[in-house]
Amino acid sequence: MKFTPAVITLYCGIALFAACKKTDDTDNKNNNTSAARQALEAGKWQMIAGTATINYMGKDTSIDIYSQMDQCDKDDFMQFAADGKATMDENTNKCPDDAQVETATYALLNNDTKLAIVDSNPDTFDLEISTTQMKLKITKPNTSGTPVTTIQTYKNIK
Repeated sequence: MKFTPAVITLYCGIALFAACKKTDDTDNKNNNTSAARQALEAGKWQMIAGTATINYMGKDTSIDIYSQMDQCDKDDFMQFAADGKATMDENTNKCPDDAQVETATYALLNNDTKLAIVDSNPDTFDLEISTTQMKLKITKPNTSGTPVTTIQTYKNIK
């Protein structure tokens, strides 16, 4: 028998297939879940800081948006489930006109460097995450078309 490239490829394929070891689904799920996804899904994320920065007349000007938030918003938290659902919970200090829980869908993009949250106002944020802290950054134009960069910092309270 001649060893043509097709025959060699066939033998290599058979050898690789025979060498594969079957694992159960939970092992595969854990091995295929990135560190960012594991951290995101293992947390109850509560905002601890927020800034908005705009370039005005050639100079960056930042505003502390967290200090201007209502107290009833400061204890809110977000949770991300493995099924792609996100919930925003008002926690114990509920604002009068807000629903206790709101839901959205989410996706990690670009090798887990971006977080897309799809709700009535979908956005995609730059994502930095560890097991204890998460930062979301987005740049969007304001009503006059000037780009505003918002950075929100969350801690894991779970």
